[in-house]
Amino acid sequence: MGFLDTLAYGRINPAVICPHCQTKGKVHTKSVEQKKGISGGKAVGALLTGGISMLAVGLSRKERVTQAHCTNCNSTWCF
Repeated sequence: MGFLDTLAYGRINPAVICPHCQTKGKVHTKSVEQKKGISGGKAVGALLTGGISMLAVGLSRKERVTQAHCTNCNSTWCF
């Protein structure tokens, strides 16, 4: 399963310790985009265009976060 884990969860980061099972050396990390709340600029644009721009871009903003996955306890979290 090592190759499939690397594809799905990224490379193993030997410095990260799992906060759930306290295991070191079995945590995969990768950078992902995650939706975070409502963008103020997009909300103003939707008001000015009568909601038409909301169909094209939506209101949520995206933020780059690091996703981590422990292969020992099978938990996934973001930081």
